[in-house]
Amino acid sequence: MNLEKLSNRVTQELEAALAADLPEAEREEILDIVRRAMLDSAQRTHREMKETAVICCGPEADLAHKIQEQMEQKRSMLVANLMAMR
Repeated sequence: MNLEKLSNRVTQELEAALAADLPEAEREEILDIVRRAMLDSAQRTHREMKETAVICCGPEADLAHKIQEQMEQKRSMLVANLMAMR
C-alpha cells in the first residue's frame, strides 16, 4: 500500500471518528497533524533503512568484491600452471 492511499484511508477514518460538532478548522488541523506525522515517519524510516544498508553493505560489499577478484586471479593462475604442465 503506498503512502497516498494510506493517507487517504486514515483521513477518511479520522473524519468518521471525529465528533461532528468539532469546528471545521480544528478538524483540518487534526488531519494535517496526522498527515505530517505519517510523512515524517515514512521519511525517517526511509532514511534509517538507507543508513543501515550503507553501514551493513558498504565495506563488506567492497571486501567481498576484492575477495572475488583474488579468487578469479588465483583460479586463472592455477589453470595457466596446469596448462603449462601438459
